[in-house]
Amino acid sequence: MNLRYQQKLLAKIMFASLIGISSMSSATAAQQTIEERIERLERMADNPAMIQLSRRLAEQHREIQTLYGEIDRLKYQLKQVEETQATQYQEEDKRLSELEAAIKSGEALENEATDTATVETPAEPEDQVIDAVAEPPPKSTLADDKLIQIEPATATEKKAYDAAFGLMKQSNYQAAIEAFSQFLTTYPHSSLASNSGYWQGEAEAVLGNDEKALAAFKSVYETYPTTHKAADAMLRAADILASLGEVEQAKALYQKCIKAYDHLPAAKKAQRRLKELTGASN
Repeated sequence: MNLRYQQKLLAKIMFASLIGISSMSSATAAQQTIEERIERLERMADNPAMIQLSRRLAEQHREIQTLYGEIDRLKYQLKQVEETQATQYQEEDKRLSELEAAIKSGEALENEATDTATVETPAEPEDQVIDAVAEPPPKSTLADDKLIQIEPATATEKKAYDAAFGLMKQSNYQAAIEAFSQFLTTYPHSSLASNSGYWQGEAEAVLGNDEKALAAFKSVYETYPTTHKAADAMLRAADILASLGEVEQAKALYQKCIKAYDHLPAAKKAQRRLKELTGASN
């Protein structure tokens, strides 16, 4: 009985010893694995190539973030440009529609300016002078140092003007510009000269030639200040300046139009637009 007990006890001791040895081996193996990993990381950290690669990756990450920011900024700018272009397109389209409507309705030729000559069937040769409109020309407070003598339009002049205006009605703006320019060169004293200069400016404006349009309008109100078209030209010049962001110049020209032509419709339009421009700039 004693012997059997001793044998069982010895077996338990051996089993416990084996378990202990196994546990110690596992712990040692785990410890070695951690140490090996640390050593491997240390070797990688000490490796110049790995350090350089790590730096490059970090730099590339920063560059990518910068590019993302630049893309966002460009998207925002593009959106602003698109919105601005859409607004400008709508304004130009509205202006062009109004212009074409005025031309097609016949008001552009017959009623836009009362200083346009009245044509009668000539009993004499074509160069016979035709009576001008009976209504006296508008008064202007502008200086008359550049004022030229205006004479009633002849049938020849009326024919040349109608041909130029016909190109305008056909939306052949470049050809109209050339025709009106030729009219001004050939007939600078004609009662239709101010009309020619005005419509030359309008055609330039439709084509987006703002500086040329300004020059044409300025020539009208400086050279023919006592005509009705001078007031319209000054109004349109101010409109273009406003569209170009030249707010102070536009305001000054609106005020000048109001003062010089207070009895004409252009002055009333100038008052309204000056009020709108002043409100927008405040």
